[in-house]
Amino acid sequence: MTRIAIVSLLIMSFHANLLGQGLFESSLSESPATSGSEFLSIGGFIRSSAYIAETAEKQELYLQSVYAQASLQLKAKAGSRVSAFTDIRFRYGNEWQENLWEIDLREAYVDLQTGPARFRLGKQVSPWGKGSLFNPVNKLTPMDPTIRSPETDDMNLGIWALQGNISLGSYLEVSATWNPLYQPGKLLIDPIPMPAYVNFLEADYPDVHLDEGNYGIQMDLHAPALDAALYWYQGYHSWPGIAFDSFILDTATMEPVALKLYEKAYRIMMAGADFSLPLGSWIITAEGAWFQSTKAHEGVEYLPFSEISYTAEIERSSSWLTLIAGYYGKHILDYVPAQANPVLAAEQEQFLPQMEEGMLTPELLNGAVEEQVAAFNRLYNYQLEEFYHSCFLVLRGEFFHQALEVELPVIYNITTEEWTAQPSISWMPVDGIRVKAGFSGFWGGDKTLYDLVGPVLNAGYVAMTLTF
Repeated sequence: MTRIAIVSLLIMSFHANLLGQGLFESSLSESPATSGSEFLSIGGFIRSSAYIAETAEKQELYLQSVYAQASLQLKAKAGSRVSAFTDIRFRYGNEWQENLWEIDLREAYVDLQTGPARFRLGKQVSPWGKGSLFNPVNKLTPMDPTIRSPETDDMNLGIWALQGNISLGSYLEVSATWNPLYQPGKLLIDPIPMPAYVNFLEADYPDVHLDEGNYGIQMDLHAPALDAALYWYQGYHSWPGIAFDSFILDTATMEPVALKLYEKAYRIMMAGADFSLPLGSWIITAEGAWFQSTKAHEGVEYLPFSEISYTAEIERSSSWLTLIAGYYGKHILDYVPAQANPVLAAEQEQFLPQMEEGMLTPELLNGAVEEQVAAFNRLYNYQLEEFYHSCFLVLRGEFFHQALEVELPVIYNITTEEWTAQPSISWMPVDGIRVKAGFSGFWGGDKTLYDLVGPVLNAGYVAMTLTF
């Protein structure tokens, strides 16, 4: 039904704009080359960044990431109806103690505007949601939280998609998105210290088939007093799960030999809504979503529980200071307590009682380790508890005509007692160039996710960016 609705919307949008003149006639009738600047514009940035952190083992300072990056952004137009955009990024340096040389086509798409409808085809970055720090409805755009960049938007990854938008009046717009290629987000697996016997096999991702695509529908209301949207998504979750393959234990020494795991994609359904309400110098924003996997999660270690997540925030802006305060929460549906410790490891101590009683069978061994993998997935997805509560605060100041900017976002998870703080200060000595320094920190108590990834990800940085 979702596929039928999206195809119908795309056909409707296309048909609504064939009633006038032909698409190609209208675009060709307007000369795209009236001037070079109108047809093609070139922009981008050049950036140099350095991240300094402590090694997780010896707690010695080292260059976690040092690189030079160039972004070439091209905007092209063919008349008033057709436009295109591309962002090509080149990066060279050293990151995570490995040499780095990469070319990334971050975005490359073509827009066709035909009356009340617009079509966009290509690789694009279009996250859903209106929240500042949390977006429960954003299941379409994957993320890479390991990105070492002074700009948090760089964590969003591009997806190949066909998107159609149709205006249904002055205030209402409906869009449909079809994404046939699975683009996973990057799990925080590499930074987590693991025993040498833990091995990740080739990931199990879907093949390129028409019935394996992702589908999203968004309905926007843009009224003078209210900005709201409804969302529906059916497709693969942008975060793959961690699946159990096999475990080998040397019964003579009781030492683990191999624990084999792999990333596994799974399909979900999501329904959500958000709104933003301006009240003078105040803005109230709320966002919420429900999602569940399309298969039952019982007995499947990589599938999450169904959940409802929600966030609300209030923003106050003045000429030089912006303050955002908010709350984020989750309710895990059909909740049952975890049956094991959330670790991707299997030590001999946990099997000694069964070994002494002669009850250590291969089935019992695999079942126990599989329960640990399931618990780790719940730790990663924040589903170990039935309810989660977090609060956050963002302070942003701009001084000397925006030449100096100071920002301090802080998040505290009340349930897990985890902290996140990312203070930064940036200075623009002349137009076009900005120097930025800051710190990205994650702290948590014993057996929390931030306790695992914080010692690796915590880092201070300095970056210089020239925008042209």
